[in-house]
Amino acid sequence: MEDTVLQVDHISRRFGKKQVLSNASFTAKKDTCVGIVGINGGGKSTLLTILAGVQKPSGGSFTCYGHEMFQDKSFFSELIAYLPQENPLLLDLSVRDNLRLWFGRRIEEDLPVLKTMQLTELLDLKVKDLSGGMKRRLAIACAVCKDQPVLIMDEPSSSLDLHQKEIIRNYIKEYTGQGGIVILSTHDIQEIEVCDQLYYLENGVTVPVTYEEAVGRLKNGVE
Repeated sequence: MEDTVLQVDHISRRFGKKQVLSNASFTAKKDTCVGIVGINGGGKSTLLTILAGVQKPSGGSFTCYGHEMFQDKSFFSELIAYLPQENPLLLDLSVRDNLRLWFGRRIEEDLPVLKTMQLTELLDLKVKDLSGGMKRRLAIACAVCKDQPVLIMDEPSSSLDLHQKEIIRNYIKEYTGQGGIVILSTHDIQEIEVCDQLYYLENGVTVPVTYEEAVGRLKNGVE
């Protein structure tokens, strides 16, 4: 497709005799949120860690903005922001110092992501004193420290209350609205609503599904 800037082709991953991924494939344009749903242990996190450059695939290719990512890993930090399931934060440091470590510079309070993530008033608090939702919002802010055009999010609002989930959904809309691409795994029906493309990961293969099909699988417990 002419406007495609991200292409995932036949990604596979084997752990010993277990084939976790066999053919994960999809494309995305700018301004797009791609949602990956599937059963627990079905390979969603494995796929996202591969696309984030955290682990290597057994096969396949990943092209992002004209770069073959697996051939030159230096492009991962430049093009891909990654939010893992576990927040990569230093609990004994303040919010400000965690941000400074990721951004590599003094943190200004008018930084746009701080306003969107509602972190401006929390900068001097220790991370260990934050709620789960606050920590998740901080982890997102740290992830996008280089203004990367692609944001990968593994279960971004899992176990959070409705208010925290809304803040994160609004950020996803803002990120794609500014031309970015979001790739996320989710079990949250409201989060699925912000996705422009949906794929069900089954037997290591990504199958395109409609919103109704994705919601139906989740409601029926086929997660």
